[in-house]
Amino acid sequence: MAKYQGELALFWVTLLAAFGWFASKFAIAELPPAGFLAIRFGVAAALFLPFSHGAIRSLNRIQWRHALAVGGAFSANIFLWIQAITHSQHFGEGAFLMSLSLLIAPLLSWLLFGNRPIPMFWLSLALAILGVYALNAGKPLAQFSFSSGLFAASSLMGACFFVLNNQYAKNVPTLALATVQLACAGVVCGAYSLLFESWQSAVSVQTWLWVAVSILLITNFRYFLQTWGQKLCPIGNAAMIMILEPVWTVLLSVWLLNEILTWQKILGGSLILLALVVYRVPLKMRST
Repeated sequence: MAKYQGELALFWVTLLAAFGWFASKFAIAELPPAGFLAIRFGVAAALFLPFSHGAIRSLNRIQWRHALAVGGAFSANIFLWIQAITHSQHFGEGAFLMSLSLLIAPLLSWLLFGNRPIPMFWLSLALAILGVYALNAGKPLAQFSFSSGLFAASSLMGACFFVLNNQYAKNVPTLALATVQLACAGVVCGAYSLLFESWQSAVSVQTWLWVAVSILLITNFRYFLQTWGQKLCPIGNAAMIMILEPVWTVLLSVWLLNEILTWQKILGGSLILLALVVYRVPLKMRST
């Protein structure tokens, strides 16, 4: 088992990521969505700060610019995601739409930085488009539901975050970059909440427990576990394992939110998963 410690760690990371959808949904039952994110990421950044403040103080102007660009993309991604969560009763469709960020990212990387996608990408993209069409029950994409549109927008910003993070992370210390990202999300969401959201006068202990779970387990611990797991796991294996997150999210949605899986959702989700696998197989072959 010691040989597969990295793979097992990333397996648990995907479960924690999927569970994070539901912890957030339960927390915003009594908290404003952006306000919840402000607390979650503000506290998470504060918990990382004692370990990263030295690296943060040593950042030069270019590193700060890169870190803030990544943090801005992350803030937009997570803000759109929580708005989609707020307007969704079930997460199956949203989970698969969010996973499309892994396929949108190569296109953005090509447009922004000239990194041409591998040939297999185009087959994956065609499969993903068919999957999205099936998820939308064969209707034009312009007729997406409001929550699905938010998930799609969040997926686009998630792809932007992946591309910028991949481009700039190598030049910024890992923990410093993570702290800046979380702090950016906390500040952006906090400012929005103060300007546009209203807060309840009383919040139950149960809701604060969900907030604590979201901070300590879903954010800080998951970040540590993912960083540790990726160091021990070949990139190809890691890429394949991370595809599991939407699968767990759908299964948990069926269990916790009583979601009904129509044949269109099953077909669409299967096509998107196949697209991700087809795109990731060359990475796995390269790492073996």
